[in-house]
Amino acid sequence: MSKFLKTAGAIFVLLILSSCIKTYKHDVQQGNILDPDRLARLELGMSKADVQTLLGTSLLQDSFHPDRWDYFYSLRKARKKETEKKLLSLYFDDDKLVKIVGEVTTTEDDSVSQTKTVIIDEKPPSGGIIQRAWDSLWN
Repeated sequence: MSKFLKTAGAIFVLLILSSCIKTYKHDVQQGNILDPDRLARLELGMSKADVQTLLGTSLLQDSFHPDRWDYFYSLRKARKKETEKKLLSLYFDDDKLVKIVGEVTTTEDDSVSQTKTVIIDEKPPSGGIIQRAWDSLWN
């Protein structure tokens, strides 16, 4: 009986110690990874086909706003609570790029990196469709 207790005790201690080991967690990247060199080649007046060739297919294509393409990127580092998020919105008019909104990082030299942030003028409507209908009826 004492051999059984020693074996069971050793297994119990090993199980307790194995719960102290941290598991491997990796970085999670989601969305469109945009190359700064390609973003530097982005110009107003480009066609939709040229933009898609340069940057790839946008992650978000709204059926209500077909002339707006959104390139979203998020990166969550392992064991960090903060998530890095970037959104680049491209607006088209008559199949030509007319407006770029978002955070764009361009590199002119290998050592110098410039970040240009464009602020979105309009806020999206808050609440769902029922809430907005309710508010429009009573306001």
